Amino acid sequence: MKKIFLLLVIFLFVFIQPIFSDEISCGGFVLKTLEDSGAFSIAYQENNGKQKDFFISHDEFSTTYFSAKIGNVIYKLNRESSVDFSTYRTENSIGVNYQIGKDIYIYVDLSFAPEFDGVNQSAVKVEVTVQNLSSKSQSVALKGIFDTHLGENSGPHFSTAINPYITSELDFYSMEKDKWIRSSNGRYSIQFLLDGTGITKPSNVVLSNKDVLCNSAWTPVAKPGRSFNSVFSYNNSALAVQWNPMVVSPATKSSVCFYITCSNSGVAPANSDFLGKEIKTSALNVNDEVVYQDEYGTTYTMGALEEAQLDPKYIEDLLNRIRWLEAEPDNVDRNELLQLNAELDAILEKIRQL
Repeated sequence: MKKIFLLLVIFLFVFIQPIFSDEISCGGFVLKTLEDSGAFSIAYQENNGKQKDFFISHDEFSTTYFSAKIGNVIYKLNRESSVDFSTYRTENSIGVNYQIGKDIYIYVDLSFAPEFDGVNQSAVKVEVTVQNLSSKSQSVALKGIFDTHLGENSGPHFSTAINPYITSELDFYSMEKDKWIRSSNGRYSIQFLLDGTGITKPSNVVLSNKDVLCNSAWTPVAKPGRSFNSVFSYNNSALAVQWNPMVVSPATKSSVCFYITCSNSGVAPANSDFLGKEIKTSALNVNDEVVYQDEYGTTYTMGALEEAQLDPKYIEDLLNRIRWLEAEPDNVDRNELLQLNAELDAILEKIRQL
């Protein structure tokens, strides 16, 4: 009987426990991805080897994920969807690449900010990049769902820079004053920095029950004062962050960026001060890539310029497109106009360098 029990324990440990495809660490803090579910997580590893996860680990962390709305179609980037995915690791980061159809790739990239040694504090840069390989512009909106749990048994589920005690649903249409959302049990803390240098300004932030945030509606509807309970789960709070739609031109990329700071041993997680003051972004970087920010703080990048883009006919067509958009001020897509002007700036700069 004991042997059967032991075999059962081994089976559960080997076959049921999540198998992480990649991990990178900074001090005690760990970033990890799961190859079989396309999920990602953040944890703290104690001296005894045990890890404290900052997101709910149920069903292989699949309740923490990003969604993309392309046109009017919503894609959940987790194991529930039919979206193809693969994990990857670079020298300084790990992430998951999701492929939607043949032409849209979305990369969720996580890396440690070098300003922290990771002993009791760490900062994680999260950059979600949309790459459009199709022949037409695509309207893409992004949303992140984060199934936190540290605050669920410690009084306040969440806190912000100006609200230290949040115990029921709440939504925000600007993070300019609240700055961040924190979930903490007193010893461990995870904090989402949603305002500051280099951070893409969200259009909507909602604190609600996990089931409310994970339903089919693109924009979650919070009822301020409603508890974090639902028909399916009790006291289960989570965070949703939405960003404004962005128009991604053919053969280009655009991205949103924010930071997650974590802490251990009762230390307060870092705020956005470590990011420094806002510096104006150059129109062209050393790799001949267009880099600029739109009015919402969304960062756009364009791959290395190709020979075809230096052709006079291509430049003429680009100028005509810009003139046509500028002639329709009431109907113009401002993001597309900004992107085309940035591309033109890059082309002219490249020509000057020749």
